[in-house]
Amino acid sequence: PSPWASEPYVVISGTIAVAATPGAARRLLIPEAWSMAHSRTRGTFPPLPPAERVEALEMGAKERGFYESGLTGQLAGTEEEVAHALETVLKETGAQEVLVTTSTYDREALLDSYRRLARIAGLSPA
Repeated sequence: PSPWASEPYVVISGTIAVAATPGAARRLLIPEAWSMAHSRTRGTFPPLPPAERVEALEMGAKERGFYESGLTGQLAGTEEEVAHALETVLKETGAQEVLVTTSTYDREALLDSYRRLARIAGLSPA
């Protein structure tokens, strides 16, 4: 409770990637995970590269660790998998709102992910 609301209002935020396959959804996470790892080891945040370019890169142990860490904690998978995971998170947190931020190189795949997420949320026809 607060001066402006009689009950707490909970908002959770995170990255959500939805695609036809779990692998395709995970690939959406790769560009930003690498750019964050790069920024933490080299001090600059580069433009997001294609996932294929990241997968071909050689990384030092520290950068690889940050990269792998950056791929955890997000919701990624098929519509069914993400719907189940999102339902679980909402039950565990009691959140009334979800703020989604997903950043990736492939803008068409990102748009497809958002369309799929809209269907999960009932904001778009199936």
